[in-house]
Amino acid sequence: MRLSDNLNPSSLVLTSHLFFSVLFCITFWIFTRSCFKDWKLKEKIPFYTLFTLSPVLFFRLGYDIGRMDLICLVFSLFTIILTLSESYSFTKKCIFISLIISLQLLIHEASLFFYIPLIIGLLFYKYPNIRYKKISKILPIFLLPLITGFLLLVFGRYEPGREELGIYLTNISKELETSMNVELIHTLKDSFEHSIILLTPKSLLGGSYLITIYYCFILYLVFKFVKLPLYLKLSIFSPLILSFIARDDTRFLAASTICCNLLMLISAKESKLYFPKFFGLLTYIFLITIFLLGPWGIGSYDPLPLLKHYNF
Repeated sequence: MRLSDNLNPSSLVLTSHLFFSVLFCITFWIFTRSCFKDWKLKEKIPFYTLFTLSPVLFFRLGYDIGRMDLICLVFSLFTIILTLSESYSFTKKCIFISLIISLQLLIHEASLFFYIPLIIGLLFYKYPNIRYKKISKILPIFLLPLITGFLLLVFGRYEPGREELGIYLTNISKELETSMNVELIHTLKDSFEHSIILLTPKSLLGGSYLITIYYCFILYLVFKFVKLPLYLKLSIFSPLILSFIARDDTRFLAASTICCNLLMLISAKESKLYFPKFFGLLTYIFLITIFLLGPWGIGSYDPLPLLKHYNF
């Protein structure tokens, strides 16, 4: 297999990224409008401002190009909307969730800890009696993602080694010469041993105190004003688990922050979100300041890439 000069990885990546960015923005705001349709304008403004000025929702879409996180986010958003809908039966929702989880695992196995825990938690929330249903009816539906995950765990590594992988990727396109070596060669044990020695509390929380402060602010909103079960709130921390097997700490914290925003939308849709009365001038100044710091980066080695271009 070899890509032609007119069909190179860069053009494919940029085209797909642009498509999914537009799709996410449109879908997100349509869903947001439906979630807050019964709210007064003055009550909507704080949350609309929070979403618009978020350094991880829209602002970061133009920075994190080349990774598959955005595609998984779009699929997860559609799944959340479907799960909250009353137009489909429990079985149809389970089938759709099973397919989406499998697809996300094939796109990137790390998606298991991104938004999937939130989706599974939401399914349990919408159908609290699910644990009492016959296992024989539910388990076959979710065999597909279980088998997919198992096969990726066992056969998901490129066995011949780094040199052979480099030759294979270069044969497809020279742009891929140095791409994906670590991800496709290292075992889970290798990744853990490499990452754990470099992990610190600061890097786990984004690599910048400014990022940590904003993250704590978002967590405060979730745990104070979102009146959903604790297990749903705890699901927002699942992306942080990836920091123990990879060095993209800031990226994983950004995914956790996105989960917080999605949980606010879910709670608003379920009439479980309370209006934060403390939103005033200082809060808006804080949100604008965080927005001006720029999108969050990938790792704690460069958590706020735009910041270094400012001349103070």
